Amino acid sequence: MLEVQIKTSLPESCVLGAIKEIFKESITEVEGLTSINETVKGLLNVKAKKIEDIIKNLPSYCEGVTLSSDSAKVLVKEHTCLLAHSIIGSGCFITKATIKDNSIVWNVICDDDGFLDLMRSLEECEVEFEILYKGKPLEGDKRTKVTYREEEILRIALEKGFFDFPKKIKLEELAESLGIAPSTLSEILRRGQKKILTKFLRESSE
Repeated sequence: MLEVQIKTSLPESCVLGAIKEIFKESITEVEGLTSINETVKGLLNVKAKKIEDIIKNLPSYCEGVTLSSDSAKVLVKEHTCLLAHSIIGSGCFITKATIKDNSIVWNVICDDDGFLDLMRSLEECEVEFEILYKGKPLEGDKRTKVTYREEEILRIALEKGFFDFPKKIKLEELAESLGIAPSTLSEILRRGQKKILTKFLRESSE
């Protein structure tokens, strides 16, 4: 059994992409997806300051219920995203999906065959994707563990003086030396630093 966390671009044809403007000032997570024929229905957990305004402006293919002053559940009744359909069709269980800007981070559970089918499906969809984690299913605060790639890049950045004041190397220069885009490097650094800080602050308060 594998847990895989994949970051993909948000397809323009995806319903989630179509309603992203409505949820642009909110934290949106996909709590569940189910497939019926060629249609995928999704359950969203939405948190925002003006949650009532968001619920009032939902399109006809969505149904929302306010839970509190800053949270709501939204049912997407018609979801034609080929990406979500491909993930489900590959035999993977989607346990969570987080929408941020123009991307989605999918958490899925699968076996080895399901993972291979998932890779083939993503390639057939011609969607950009990045595997953030692949390994044993994680639980609780183990999800905050720094990955090998994050640790490697943080170590290189530290050795090259990126964290020095003043910096000995700029983000663009470091990204070029690693062969990745500056935006990708920035995200990896932020993600790794957040995990380390979270762990440190949690341990220091115990």
